[in-house]
Amino acid sequence: MKTLAALATCLLALSGCQDSEEQRLLTIAEAAKKSIAANYKDPDSVLFKNLTLDWNKKHICGELNAKNGFGGYIGYDVFRAELKGAGAQTSIASMWTIRDRLNQIFDDSMTGRITEYEAGKARLNVIFESTCTDADSSKSPIFIPVKI
Repeated sequence: MKTLAALATCLLALSGCQDSEEQRLLTIAEAAKKSIAANYKDPDSVLFKNLTLDWNKKHICGELNAKNGFGGYIGYDVFRAELKGAGAQTSIASMWTIRDRLNQIFDDSMTGRITEYEAGKARLNVIFESTCTDADSSKSPIFIPVKI
């Protein structure tokens, strides 16, 4: 009987930890989304999907869709943002979208600032970085569910 009570206590403690960790990750993601949306003309209209955090919780990646100057959505674009702060005070230090990064690489290549070989390496690096995978870790990124 004591074993059963001890097992039940351990399971309750573990499930409480899981909820608390999940809530902490959601808090970080919500604060980051708010900080990212603030960079757009209509922050309340920015939509997010496929959000992930790296294991060190230094980056958030995913897809976002924002309205243009005419009020229409531009289509989802993959982004990566560097995070600073903790918990509800999390904000972004910098952010880029794949579209912006690839356009910059193209411009640098066309003007001769980088070679075609360097441009190829840079494009591969953009794709790797946009997955929020830690280069020094074999762990997959943490998926963050998005409320619809």
